[in-house]
Amino acid sequence: MTENSHEPASANLKTTTVHHLIGKRFVGETPDGQRVMIDGESQAKTGMNPMELLLNALGACSAFDVTEMIRKRRLDLISYRVEMEGERAEDTPAYYTRFKAVHYINAPGLAQEMAERFVDLATNKYCSVGSSLVGKTDFEVVLEHGE
Repeated sequence: MTENSHEPASANLKTTTVHHLIGKRFVGETPDGQRVMIDGESQAKTGMNPMELLLNALGACSAFDVTEMIRKRRLDLISYRVEMEGERAEDTPAYYTRFKAVHYINAPGLAQEMAERFVDLATNKYCSVGSSLVGKTDFEVVLEHGE
């Protein structure tokens, strides 16, 4: 962010604001007005918790790229889903220690070898979420404490 501005400093900078609603309930909102409920409550949940969002983001990220590769090959995509598993550490923080993604693709004419290549490229080369999890990421925290 530029000084005294809410505009991103560059096109590569992404921003979001997480607003507290009540208890462990939050809403994340992007500058273009997209919203997602984030819920850490155990009862009457209204959204996913942060770790579920991360798991879904990882699956969706590779799925975006797989569907784009299938589209570029001009194949019909009848159905596609990614079932994600994430194993977490037992201690706090309970970060993910392992991910497993199972891709179910129904695209007539898509050979097994090509499907495997698409999934590999999407997962290991193109997915920004996965790269963010394994890459070196700087993390800065600033506290603005109001009265």
